[in-house]
Amino acid sequence: MDPDPLPRLFVVGCPRSGTTLLQSFLAAHPDVQAFPETHFFYRLPGDLDGPIPPDLAADLPEVAGFLGRPGLTWPEPATGRLVAQAFLATAAEVTRANGRRTWVEKTPANLYALDRVQRLVPGARFLHILRDGADVAASLCSVSAGWGSSYTPDQAVDLWAECVAITAEHRGRPGHTVVSYAQLAQHPERVLRAACADVGLPYDPVMVAGRAGAASALIKGFETWKGDNTGPLVHRPREKFGLVFDAETQRRVEKRVAEVVVPELTGD
Repeated sequence: MDPDPLPRLFVVGCPRSGTTLLQSFLAAHPDVQAFPETHFFYRLPGDLDGPIPPDLAADLPEVAGFLGRPGLTWPEPATGRLVAQAFLATAAEVTRANGRRTWVEKTPANLYALDRVQRLVPGARFLHILRDGADVAASLCSVSAGWGSSYTPDQAVDLWAECVAITAEHRGRPGHTVVSYAQLAQHPERVLRAACADVGLPYDPVMVAGRAGAASALIKGFETWKGDNTGPLVHRPREKFGLVFDAETQRRVEKRVAEVVVPELTGD
């Protein structure tokens, strides 16, 4: 049996929007088991009864390690549905073994697989986080080289706008909560109380007190770009934006960001 009645939680959003920060607060909760970023669900095939793509098949041992079961034997044939069932069963097992009642998985790109996750995980709750587009663009452009890719300012704004549109489409639907990064960083207890009430998780003050330690346990050694999450909670809007972009680029990015309709956020 699953360790519910608490729902399984998925943190989603544009990369560099604060998904790690939000997951770190949740990971500090005594009822919540948190897993490192698995990049699993969005890579499943659209036809869940079809074979998983070769790149995901090759990464299954790594996914098992992220779940805390490096020796996990995945089912054969490795169809989307069967490997998802194995993922969920293993996550439930690890959660129970650690005395927790539910779990949270944070992979930003799961934003593109919301319907698929809902089919596979009945009662799943999604926590979307939204951040100022100018700050997201600056952060994407400054750190993405460490991911083996790079973004131009316009590509970064395009990605942010696309993610905002997906969140806006799902805002108000059952199972979806939208959180403001700015408000979370400045007023974590207030925002977390509201978000916890929305997803059916009892708020616990240790979510704030234990956030940095929980982040340290979640972040992989090579994920240096996430290091700020392990230190004091500081909100410095547009600081990196002014450092990364020249004046002309700043004006162009600000104009494009202002044209995007951003949904109302929890905590605003």
